[in-house]
Amino acid sequence: TAEQHTLADDLQRLIETANAPIFGVDINSRVTEWNRMAAHLSGYSKDETMGRCLVEEFITADYRDKVAEVLARACKGIETANFEFPLVTRSGTRVEVLLNATPH
Repeated sequence: TAEQHTLADDLQRLIETANAPIFGVDINSRVTEWNRMAAHLSGYSKDETMGRCLVEEFITADYRDKVAEVLARACKGIETANFEFPLVTRSGTRVEVLLNATPH
């Protein structure tokens, strides 16, 4: 319906303009959403990240198992709040990110 389309557009605009990094992944940890702030912090554009594996390509090796577990739990409907992990930027530096994983 038109109302659902408007709501989806509003939600997409909210995600894109948020002052916090927001990313989404599918059940295989492939990036499905990457907002403006995630791009700013990481140095990777949305186009560069879409479809790539978040855990294998953007998370430091020492946190991959932990992040994969949090994302798997979210896919099963189990929320995780305030989980801190390092995101690897284009330049190879680590940026600490606070993850709140919620089921879609």
